[in-house]
Amino acid sequence: MKPGFAALAALGLALGGSGAAAAEPAAPLLKSRPSAASATLPVGESLLANGAMAYRPASATGPAPLLILLHGAGGYPANFLQAMKPVSERLGVILLAPRSAARTWDLVRNMQKGDDPWRGPDASRLDQTLGDLFTRVAVDPSRVALLGFSDGASYALSLGVSNPKLFTAVIALSPGMFVPPARVDRAQRVFIAHGRNDPVLPFAGAKDIAGTLRDAGRDVRFRPFAGGHEIDRESLAEALDWALTGREP
Repeated sequence: MKPGFAALAALGLALGGSGAAAAEPAAPLLKSRPSAASATLPVGESLLANGAMAYRPASATGPAPLLILLHGAGGYPANFLQAMKPVSERLGVILLAPRSAARTWDLVRNMQKGDDPWRGPDASRLDQTLGDLFTRVAVDPSRVALLGFSDGASYALSLGVSNPKLFTAVIALSPGMFVPPARVDRAQRVFIAHGRNDPVLPFAGAKDIAGTLRDAGRDVRFRPFAGGHEIDRESLAEALDWALTGREP
């Protein structure tokens, strides 16, 4: 995303009420849900619908937690998946790394052009991919986390907060924008981390997003760190612990 692009989390947006937020087109509602599927997903890597990659660690037994990884602009799902494998093994969590249809997620591209943020195939592609995964392995519906970095964080926040019945937690690492839903689900966990010295996406934008969600009554954890446009290991560890176990930081 272009440096300095303003976050759509202005203080005047009133989640759950009228005004600018209510005028935004409604976010897609994802229909796929975890089921008691038999474990036909093999241990290791698998290719799923729409070019997505999944990783099932040997430590994932029974209905397992799921962590969905949304790459940044120009990123590759395979790289994100590889980087997160140690986390997967340690926590027994299944990884899913979907691929955006274009170089980055359609919501980000649309907002840069001033178009309907939800126009495009990415949400339906993700829904299809999740449907494919849920037929192959049992996933714990109380531990489904959507995690994104950079443009992926913006997409994770916007789509994830709009689908609380599917995503029990949303983790946004260095987001740049946010399309708020008309209403929020206060039971969903949201974690935002951002580097104070980020030269790509302004730190102030992420801080405003966190404030907007808090004003709406959402349970948000905002963690600034002394770094740039990167994934901070300590913030990531805290986010995953909170998202997948419910333990307070």
